[in-house]
Formats: sequence, C-alpha cells, structure tokens
Amino acid sequence: MLRTEGKTSQIDHVVVSNYGIFVIETKNYKGWIVGDEHSEQWTQVIYKRKEKFYNPIRQNYGHIQALKQNLQEYQELNFIPIIVFSVKTNSKVIYSVNLLKTIREYMTERLTDQQKEAIYSKLITLNVCEKEDRTQHVVGINKKKAEVAQQLGSNRCPKCGGELIIRKGKYGDFKGCSNYPKCRFILNT
Repeated sequence: MLRTEGKTSQIDHVVVSNYGIFVIETKNYKGWIVGDEHSEQWTQVIYKRKEKFYNPIRQNYGHIQALKQNLQEYQELNFIPIIVFSVKTNSKVIYSVNLLKTIREYMTERLTDQQKEAIYSKLITLNVCEKEDRTQHVVGINKKKAEVAQQLGSNRCPKCGGELIIRKGKYGDFKGCSNYPKCRFILNT
C-alpha cells in the first residue's frame, strides 16, 4: 500500500524486473464477468444474482499512477499492467496459470540490476503496513462509493456533476451525462 496525493493505493502485486515493473491486479471471482476496458463498473453474474465491482483495468491504472508518483526519479520506467482472473473472462485479462508465461514474454531489459534493487528497496520503505492506515484505506473506498451512490440518487454525474439524462443507444436506453461529449459517463438503466 502506497500513499499518494493524500490517499492510499493498495496494490496486489508488484514485480520489479530488468524488463520493467509488472503491476498485477488479481481477482478471484466466480461466475460470469461482464465489462469492458472503459466501463466504470464490471458485473459478476452468478445465476440470477448480479454484483458490481470497480473495473480492475481502471483500478490497476490508479496503482500505476501511484507508483509513478512515488518513483519520480525513474522517468524511463516501463510499467506493465496485468489483470489476473482465476476464472475465464472475455475481457483483456489472463488466467492465473498464465501469469509467469505472460511476464516472460517481455524480453527487452530496461533496468539495470542496481536500478531494480533500488526501486525494490524504495517500495519496501514506502509500503504502508499499519493496521489503522489500512482500515482508513477501506473507509476511504466506502466513502467514495457512498458519494457516487448519493450523486446517482440525485441524478447527477459522479464524474463532473452534470445532470444525467435518458438517452437511446444501439443496445437500448441508458442514462448519460448532459455534458457529453466533454464527459462520457454512462449508466445502464
């Protein structure tokens, strides 16, 4: 867990290698996973029950931004995002059994052994280990979810605050931000 801009970012796995920094977000969801790269939320479907969760591609992007902020002295770092699901999906993710194979596909060395060790040492010192800080991280996530739910309940866009209006699309009606095309937030109805 790293501190960044007054918040924290909890990263599942970071592999510091000569080929780059692999930033790995792991998910252990069962059922059918529905979502695409640009969706705010993905959906887990188990029989008739649907549960939403934050898009792991966006989540991992946030982790990379936190790493970049904390490793600013390494301008030429190659960050490689990987999303690992333990179940098959139709999204841009891999099976957990393919993780090492995926990492080994990167063959161009971009870091020296000294840089790799320095980055690893810095990340170890930046890691937030205190239980209270980790609890605050979860509280912050829940607070953000509540704020988004409150904005949606008030028919407001959680991205820009614009009004949500009903639009017709190729796949049916949806709510979209009135500030389109500046804001592309959508909510499937």
